[in-house]
Amino acid sequence: MGLFKTENCPICNKPTGALAKSSAKYNGLFVCQSCAKKLTANGILLIRLNKYSLDELQKITGTSKEDIQKHLTEVSSFQATKKVGNFIHFDDVNNKFAVPHTSITGAVNDLQIFDYSDLLDFELIEDGNSISKGGVGRALVGGALFGSVGAIVGGSTGHKQKSTCSKLQVKITLNNIKKPTVYINFIETETPKDGFVYKQLYGQAQEILSLLEVVTHSNTSSTVASSNNVSAADEILKLKHLLNIGVISQDEFDAKKKQLLGL
Repeated sequence: MGLFKTENCPICNKPTGALAKSSAKYNGLFVCQSCAKKLTANGILLIRLNKYSLDELQKITGTSKEDIQKHLTEVSSFQATKKVGNFIHFDDVNNKFAVPHTSITGAVNDLQIFDYSDLLDFELIEDGNSISKGGVGRALVGGALFGSVGAIVGGSTGHKQKSTCSKLQVKITLNNIKKPTVYINFIETETPKDGFVYKQLYGQAQEILSLLEVVTHSNTSSTVASSNNVSAADEILKLKHLLNIGVISQDEFDAKKKQLLGL
């Protein structure tokens, strides 16, 4: 079978056309780009794929029958409570977000799903220049869109202004060893900045940054609250011990307990 003929990837078994094939082969068949990237990221030399068993390669790429079934279950349970086009979906019920895989026609054919707690950093990149960034432990800086119908505030800094944009993307960094980075692409061809397409896509990119900022802020607040609850529980246990050995009275214990619990 040739490079320009559609065939199934020998690892994930998904139909692979010419544009989705890598140059690597396994058992005489072309490996899809998705599997090739995963293997390379795990230190596998593509020229030596045949030294590995199919089971080993499928475990590395997450394409075994068990992994596929687990993924299908995760996709079916995902409940999109907020969408920004087909760029990113948020599930506030299960505290997850998904970056869709779309076909040429724009239809969603799969979801990359991640936990809110995996989110570390994110930034908007235009033609290689960082426009806005935020994440765990820092506020969103640069231009930001607050609310789905808000206005863009702030501005891009640190790079020469151009009348066109050839690449606009959001980079998301995750606490996920298998998938540490995800890119959401908005513009991939030369596009005038004074046109409707650029303004619409730039606005959607900024909205995504604001939503990701809300998620990281919520994560941080939950972590702090959890830490405070653990600290309060520890203090109450210590007070209970002091009560049991007669160092403090019941009234003193009750008063301090209410104070620690914020009652």
